[in-house]
Amino acid sequence: MGDRTKSGQRQHDQAVLNWVQQMKTAGFKVKADLPNIPKPVKIGGDIPDAVATKGKIIKVLEVETPDSMVSDKEQRAKFRNWASQSDLRTFFTKIVRKNK
Repeated sequence: MGDRTKSGQRQHDQAVLNWVQQMKTAGFKVKADLPNIPKPVKIGGDIPDAVATKGKIIKVLEVETPDSMVSDKEQRAKFRNWASQSDLRTFFTKIVRKNK
C-alpha cells in the first residue's frame, strides 16, 4: 500500500467497501484488505485491496488515491499481469479523488 493521508485512507477504504458491497449484491464471494473481512491471498507477493469470485470468474480491485498512484505502480502491474493470464480474470484500478 502506498503512502496516503488519513483523509485519503478513509476515502480509499470507503471505495473498497463500496465495491465489496456491489460485488456481493451481484452474487460474488468477496475478500478485502479491510478490518472484519477475510483477506485476499497474495498475488505476486502483494495483497490486493479486494478480490471477488463467482465460479471460475475472478475480479481483482486496487483502489488508489492521488497520494498512492505513483508509489503503487509496480503492485498494479503485478495484479494486471496475473489477471492477463486468463480470460476469466479481470483487474480493475479505481482512483478516488479528494473531496472538495
